[in-house]
Formats: sequence, structure tokens, C-alpha cells
Amino acid sequence: MRVFISHSIQDKDEYLLTLLSSELRSKGFSITLSDFMYPISSFTKININKSQLFIGIVTSDGFDLTRVLKERIHAETAGLPCILLVEDSIKQINPNIDGIIFNRYNPHDAIHQINQTLTNLQKTKAESNTWAWVLGGLALVALLNTLSDDD
Repeated sequence: MRVFISHSIQDKDEYLLTLLSSELRSKGFSITLSDFMYPISSFTKININKSQLFIGIVTSDGFDLTRVLKERIHAETAGLPCILLVEDSIKQINPNIDGIIFNRYNPHDAIHQINQTLTNLQKTKAESNTWAWVLGGLALVALLNTLSDDD
């Protein structure tokens, strides 16, 4: 399975991508990252279209929220399950955005929300998109647990 990761984080937080990528690889995913082009490059669109899951990560001091949201829209249009992880201190994000809000110092609510979604998905028919979300969600729970332990 392929996962496309789009992110808006500072260099000091890039270890999060390493941790998430490692966890996803252990679950059988191959990883493609955004190429940071705006507007979205055709190369990025092709990589999103080839993926089975889109994960977007936006932190408060990230540098390109708009690109991540545009890439997510493209992924949704392509029919991919999408997980958007949004740090709670972001001021410019629309509260109607369907994402998982997290606090880096207390990510337990976000972990609970992911786990609840996973439980609901596991009760449904075992489709490839469902399993992509389940495995990606488990990787995000591991990432949030690590983030909580580091801070």
C-alpha cells in the first residue's frame, strides 16, 4: 500500500516525519512526500492518485498550511481516505475542517478520537481503503504517543 504524506512543519519537528514513516513502513506502506510546489505540481497529483491513503500534518509553526489543504482536496477528489492531523494552536484554520485536532503536550484526546474511528471502521466491511485508514491511524497513534513522551 502507498501513503502520501503532506505536511506543514518546521525543520525542528521533522523527526515526526521520520517516526511516522518508520511506523507506516512497519505496517507495509511505501511513503511518498509532497514536493512542496504551489500550485500543486502534476508530479504530486500523480503520486496522490497512486496512493491508498492521504495523511496531512499541520503544526502551529508550519510554513505551508494552504498547500497541505489543497493537496488534501485533491486526495478527497481522487477518492482517497484522508487523515488530517491539526495542531490546536493554529489560528488560521477553519473550524469546519474535518480533521483530528491535537495538542502536542496532551495528545490523548486526539489518540482517543483516532482509536474511536478505528473501532468504528473495523466493524465495517474490510475494504482496502478502510484498512489503509486503520493502519495509518495506528501509526498516528504511535506518533502522538511519542510526541507526548518527548515533551
